[in-house]
Amino acid sequence: MSEKIKNRLIYSLSLIILIFFFIACNPNVVFEKNQPIDSDGWYYRDVITFSHNFSDTTIIHDIYLNVRNNNEYPYSNFIVFFETEFPDGRIFRDTIETILSDRQGNWTGDGFGNIKTNSFHFRRNVWFPLEGDYLFRIEHAMREEYLKGITDIGIRVEKK
Repeated sequence: MSEKIKNRLIYSLSLIILIFFFIACNPNVVFEKNQPIDSDGWYYRDVITFSHNFSDTTIIHDIYLNVRNNNEYPYSNFIVFFETEFPDGRIFRDTIETILSDRQGNWTGDGFGNIKTNSFHFRRNVWFPLEGDYLFRIEHAMREEYLKGITDIGIRVEKK
């Protein structure tokens, strides 16, 4: 193979890799964390906690709830309590209901096989008015002592 062809091949592959890199990265994501749930089920008293330090109090954000479930999940909907604790100790509590399957019982979301991933946009135009660490707490509200079928839960915060 000639040197010219090798250089073109290397250039083409590099360009393809660079394009995939930019497509995969969302520059608006400020914070994203997901936590696996015990395979025995999500105990109703287990609170999943995430924290993030917000230093720029002028940016407007959107917040997403990330949910990954498998075929063991027995319901079409999923309800959580979502708390935000501000650096000064104030707490904002919200109840979020999401739909994980359609009317025919088919799981929504992305994924192959029996695991599906959904990202629910549940808070728009959120402003974090104080500099400092914010705590985000998620607990399920499904009236089951051990909730089966939720494999991961998480949060994503994006700037507008």
